[in-house]
Amino acid sequence: MKSVVFATCRSMPGFQPDDVSIAAALEARGCTVSPAAWNESFAPFERADLVVVRSTWDYFDEATAFEAWLQRLKAVSGVVCNAPSLMLWNSNKKYLLDLAERGAPLPPTKLSQPNATALMAAMDEMALSEAVVKPVIGAGASGLTIMRRDDAASIERAAAALQCEGLVQPLIPEIRTLGETSCTFFGGEFSHAVVKRPATDSILVQAEHGGRTESAALTPVQVATARSMLDLLPEPAVFARVDMVLTEAAPLLMEIEVIEPELFVIHDAAASDRFASVLLA
Repeated sequence: MKSVVFATCRSMPGFQPDDVSIAAALEARGCTVSPAAWNESFAPFERADLVVVRSTWDYFDEATAFEAWLQRLKAVSGVVCNAPSLMLWNSNKKYLLDLAERGAPLPPTKLSQPNATALMAAMDEMALSEAVVKPVIGAGASGLTIMRRDDAASIERAAAALQCEGLVQPLIPEIRTLGETSCTFFGGEFSHAVVKRPATDSILVQAEHGGRTESAALTPVQVATARSMLDLLPEPAVFARVDMVLTEAAPLLMEIEVIEPELFVIHDAAASDRFASVLLA
């Protein structure tokens, strides 16, 4: 019987809703599945046949410790999904600049130091009157701020919200109207998609910020576009989520998540079984 450990976090140590059905699918295939917080004892990960990093959602609060934990995972005897080297690369949003160099359709993006002067300079370089800035180390919209060129206080607030370098981008208006489309891939193959829509007068699509999620039916071209973005990763991902905004002009890449993405398997009855089969393979 294979032992599988889902890496969680100290503040939310148990299975998240997405992972309950994934764990059940693995148990139906003869595995034992248990959660363990990454920032508690390392022993469960050393003993496991398979470690699946699933809800380490506080990693950006302890970025140095999390990096050290990923380095330790490289030496365990079991299989780790995703590869620690890939997760290390994905843990800093500067990976988006790397993907842009490889041809990813990223919105115009500037790296900025966390101060008002640098943020204003980045907006000026891109001729933006309104911009979004997000920290390079963060998750779940933590630290994300909207800045306006004619509102100095908004730029000061953005600088104060950053604890590290930030990425400055234009605010994509279609996020408010079309939402953000998330495409989930298992073993490099498309599984399912959802569209995440923000609450009124917001650009934040996460449920904790009032966003809502529904299943999405994508065209073959849209799926191929998402897969082409996934193909730009420096190494293959066992599981990944590609987030994009399907603007009328062209799809724009927002993120590719390979550390702890919510997989939205609750929107596809067969998704947990597909994921379990890929994990065991």
